[in-house]
Amino acid sequence: MAITSGVGKHSAWLNAGGRFLIERGQVQQSAQRKSSTFHCTIPISEKGAYDALAQIGGDDEVTIEVMTRGATSTLITGTINDVDFDYIGRKITVTGRDKSAGLHENKSSEKWVNKSTTDVVRDLIGRIGMVGKFDDMQNMAGKILEQDFVKLSDNVSYAYVIHKLAERDGARWWVDAQGVFHYAKFNSPTGTYSIYVDQSSMPVRSDCLHLRVTHNKQAGKTIEVDFKAWHPRDKKVHQHTTVIPGFGGTKRYGYHAPTLKQDQVEAHAKAQANEKARHELKVRATVVGDPSVAAGMGLSLQGTRYYDQTFDIDTVVHEFGMSGHTSHITARSAKSGRSAT
Repeated sequence: MAITSGVGKHSAWLNAGGRFLIERGQVQQSAQRKSSTFHCTIPISEKGAYDALAQIGGDDEVTIEVMTRGATSTLITGTINDVDFDYIGRKITVTGRDKSAGLHENKSSEKWVNKSTTDVVRDLIGRIGMVGKFDDMQNMAGKILEQDFVKLSDNVSYAYVIHKLAERDGARWWVDAQGVFHYAKFNSPTGTYSIYVDQSSMPVRSDCLHLRVTHNKQAGKTIEVDFKAWHPRDKKVHQHTTVIPGFGGTKRYGYHAPTLKQDQVEAHAKAQANEKARHELKVRATVVGDPSVAAGMGLSLQGTRYYDQTFDIDTVVHEFGMSGHTSHITARSAKSGRSAT
């Protein structure tokens, strides 16, 4: 849960061919099917920093650590994109991203035969030396041709292939602070972080510095997704309609895709419906800097009456420097009970 007992001392370091004290920086952790990023500023006068950062390679592993209330934690593990040397301002600015960089840089033109979606993802991340944790999806990748399921790619990045498979599975992917790849269904968080607001008396009490909930009334309507696929071997159209009940009208969506079987059509329809519905509620919270909160976790909110539930954390932005350490959380979910299963 969020820190409530005041702000403790903190420091932050970049580990990159040495350990260098950070003047100010930011780590943006993302569980939105894209890389997490970082940037930080270090004085040129920091012992050893100039030489180390001038000579470091683009594939060399770096980390950012913070010490908060006496405990040291890693916020991101990755590689450096750019190092900017300001000789007049006497500072070095470093930017980079997590270990998924290779997923965006490498291209794929190949086929997988009779492989599940998670089999394909494991194959791709393994090629760039990553290990992963996966929810068991049990979905076949690709389309059935004759007797085999065949998944094709045509000069697209590994990340694009994974992104499209995740859309199909109703899943998201991210890389955690230690550099481990995660592929998980929505509403299956890796741990829970709790926040609250007490509105029973004034002034209000909360463990948040800022707390907002945005209720998208359009996404709160009944969601109806109709998915169709013509299969030449079966000589028929496979069709499925998924409905997520809501309030205030109906939002209808139609999709067509070639050469999918009935179970694949049903999986696509459910995934699309859940993706639309999860935009109903968005929570934005700022708490005292806390390395224990991370993208991919669940956010448990209490004290609002209407919106007390658990949300999927999409992003956590850690900002740290001379002015302190704060953590900005963004989480989304449909209202409790609204999902296609």
